Amino acid sequence: MSYRWKGFKEITRVNDALDAFIHFLEIKVTGTELVELDSALNRVLAEDILSDEDVPPFDRAAMDGYAVRAEDTYGASQASPIVLRVVGEISAGELKELEVKRGEAMRIHTGASLPKRADSVVEVEIAEESGGMVRIYDHVPPFRNVSRRGEDIKKGEVLLKKGTVIGPFELALLATLNKKEVLVRKKPVICLISTGQELIEVGEVKAPGKIVNSNRWLVKGIVEGSGAIFSYKGVVADDAEELAHKIMGCGDADVVLTSGGTSVGTHDLVPDALERLNAKVVVHGVGVMPGKPTLLAVLPDGRPFIGLPGYPVSAAIASLLFLVPLIEMLLGIRGKKLVKTIKARLLGKVPSRPGILHFARVKLERRGDEWVAIPVRISGAGIISSLVKADAFLIVPENVEGHKDGDIVEVLPFKSHIS
Repeated sequence: MSYRWKGFKEITRVNDALDAFIHFLEIKVTGTELVELDSALNRVLAEDILSDEDVPPFDRAAMDGYAVRAEDTYGASQASPIVLRVVGEISAGELKELEVKRGEAMRIHTGASLPKRADSVVEVEIAEESGGMVRIYDHVPPFRNVSRRGEDIKKGEVLLKKGTVIGPFELALLATLNKKEVLVRKKPVICLISTGQELIEVGEVKAPGKIVNSNRWLVKGIVEGSGAIFSYKGVVADDAEELAHKIMGCGDADVVLTSGGTSVGTHDLVPDALERLNAKVVVHGVGVMPGKPTLLAVLPDGRPFIGLPGYPVSAAIASLLFLVPLIEMLLGIRGKKLVKTIKARLLGKVPSRPGILHFARVKLERRGDEWVAIPVRISGAGIISSLVKADAFLIVPENVEGHKDGDIVEVLPFKSHIS
């Protein structure tokens, strides 16, 4: 669904814009590569992971105590303990061919394999050893304090599916399975070209009228944080021909980006450069605030192109809405997307225009059993400090005309300590 807005031919709603963009793309997941487990964190699995053994591979003690035959403890009580003869000791990592016979017990440590014929572990709290004998003051059922073979993982079980992002827990599981290497998706390459004669790079002399190219670093962080490789091709002044040449110079990239130059001013030359390349502009102007000047196109060779607005907050929002989903598709990520929202109670008021997806910057605090969102900045696409002061974007849907104090709202955290 589209509608008119002064300055752009038409404005497309966010979901419609993404759907239309994807419709014109033929997205193929990236190739695969083997990586050492040490380098596998945050990579995306390219194959299902199955276990080739039971875990644990044997019945083992779940705590320190005495390995016994459960039937030998029946009838034990505080008033009338059962007495068993201690015939040895077994520690974790030892593979001794030991056996517990009737009337016997064996000292055992957490993680140790149960001796033959033992089927339970009496915890030390209900036992008392003296002179080679142990008194047991309560009965134990079979497999008390025992981790059974295959209790954690069964041989042949599919534990991780293709498309899973490897986090700390998945990494530990792969180590448990003794996987030295894993097959993962190659990281897609995202190429950025900055535009604007006013831009200088970090460390250059800041002459009057010049501004530091902060979007380069903002986009780099989003790209690398999403599991892709960032490639930077420098700044192009207001020259459409040079920009077109630079765009086609991103030959190794899976996605090409520009920053700035997407609005409707005389110096906004991204549309002109794309026209020179005979690229197909799918969307120019998105119903989101900040982020309206976002441009989505398909290059002649079929690669996706995203023209990010020049203001940093707009560039951040456009990246989260359009670039991150593309990266996820290229990586074949399954399940929930990397961009996740949570619910919070609003402390304050956030106005917005109907028909526009509005992103306000908010601070998040945990109060009791709920999150609360405190507005930091409602507008101001160029106020980069607001991204540092805030923890999340509060999202006001197109069909809602603002939020009032106390409303339960949807927020998109962008700080790592929010979960």
